Amino acid sequence: MASRGVSNGTRGHGEIQWGPCGDLGINGTTPLECGSLTVPLDYTEPDNGETLDLEILRAPAPNQPSKGSVFVNFGGPGASGKIEMSAMGSVLSVFVGGSYDLVNVVPRGTGNTLPFSCYEDQQERIASHLRLPVATNASDTALGEVWAEVKNKADACFHAQNKTGSLIGTAFTARDIMNVVDALEEDGKLRWWGQSYGTLLGSTLIAMFPDQIDKAVLDGVMNAHEYYRINVDQVAAADSAFSGFCAQCIDNKDRCPIAGDRTAKQLEEDIYAAMEGLKYKPIPISVEGHGYIVDYGTIKGTIYNALYFPATWPKLAEKLDVMFSGNITAILPDLMAPLLETPDAEAVQGIRCGENQSPLETLADALPSVKARGELSQIGGNIADISALQCARWGMQAKERYTGDFKAKTANPVLLLSTQHDPNTPLISAKKMSEALEGSVILEQASYGHTILSQGSVCTIKAIIAYLNDGILPEPGTVCEVDAVPWSGDAGLSTVLKALGAGDEGNE
Repeated sequence: MASRGVSNGTRGHGEIQWGPCGDLGINGTTPLECGSLTVPLDYTEPDNGETLDLEILRAPAPNQPSKGSVFVNFGGPGASGKIEMSAMGSVLSVFVGGSYDLVNVVPRGTGNTLPFSCYEDQQERIASHLRLPVATNASDTALGEVWAEVKNKADACFHAQNKTGSLIGTAFTARDIMNVVDALEEDGKLRWWGQSYGTLLGSTLIAMFPDQIDKAVLDGVMNAHEYYRINVDQVAAADSAFSGFCAQCIDNKDRCPIAGDRTAKQLEEDIYAAMEGLKYKPIPISVEGHGYIVDYGTIKGTIYNALYFPATWPKLAEKLDVMFSGNITAILPDLMAPLLETPDAEAVQGIRCGENQSPLETLADALPSVKARGELSQIGGNIADISALQCARWGMQAKERYTGDFKAKTANPVLLLSTQHDPNTPLISAKKMSEALEGSVILEQASYGHTILSQGSVCTIKAIIAYLNDGILPEPGTVCEVDAVPWSGDAGLSTVLKALGAGDEGNE
């Protein structure tokens, strides 16, 4: 079923009873309450008697009585939000002004809410993962190997999840969230802070329920128009982020082991050349009889993942030194770490691919988009192909998909946030989405990393607080500087907390 801005239609059953969360399996610092709400399992057949119990987590506002709730979603898709709520809930409570409860509805397909798992055991899961090259340009055969293995995975997921795999899409999760809004019996309005995929979910909520949106913050904005296809724009800023890493290394050459006497441009070129050499001469490492290999995919994946978190860049430089000096100290723990693939990794595809609007019959059909991504980003284009290609071969379709244009007018115009060099959700995506959201404003954060929380900014957080509490948007064109010190290994969130008078809460 395709939906275009329709009412929720069906309600959840009963009130939310809050109580202790019990063991979440996480050693977090945030006091949390947990609850559940019964909702229809299938919103396209709400009267068939089948229901689903949603998992809901809440971090009560530090300042009571609270003014209501702000719903948060930390991205993915595939993230339950439990880890983030436990580890970061106290920090985010301050960042929304201290007077709102934070609510996380565990999305369908994750946690205990209709979990999506494609394999009977961890051995099968790891075997599939190991058959996938990290990058589609790692060798002459890598792209074909990826195309074949994503079909294997699609078949495994269909075999394991064909009964409920069509019930975990974004539109159903949006309806779940609005049922929780109703069950809270506050003002019947949604206040939202979505990060990464949480912006796609947020855009869907706004488009489907514009009259029930009070305020919405979209942070690290996905281009919803391209998300359901092979999203070329996704990696538009990955290379500029990598250039930023190289520049900061040279600016701090006394603490960057790969700097040498190079300029930033020379360092970037030398890293690319060394990576290319690994295609033909990977580095063998033997420790007490155990063998490991540092190859092209190892290094490219290490770089791309680190671009999300600038606080990790000093450690990234140490890891890359294996290509220049042979020093294995920093990268060895990564090589020795057990592969911990989890069902949540499959939920990424289960949620996203069920909404794919561009199924492809052959690899040749996918090549134009693969080529475009590779040309757009040397560091990110080929490493982010696998998820997109997976969706091209998927065998299940979500029961409901939002197929509208995402245009909406809300009571308070939407606030969009973006770093200037986000490797996964570039600023250009925020600009494209803002065009559909009447009166919306983009706040740019002059920083690197994925979402504004990757580097702390007092300016940005004060803008969020002013918006959520008073409905005040920043002036169009506002650019916020960050308070994180480059190459310090510190994201700067403690600095922001102190500036807001909240002391040291949470972890960096």
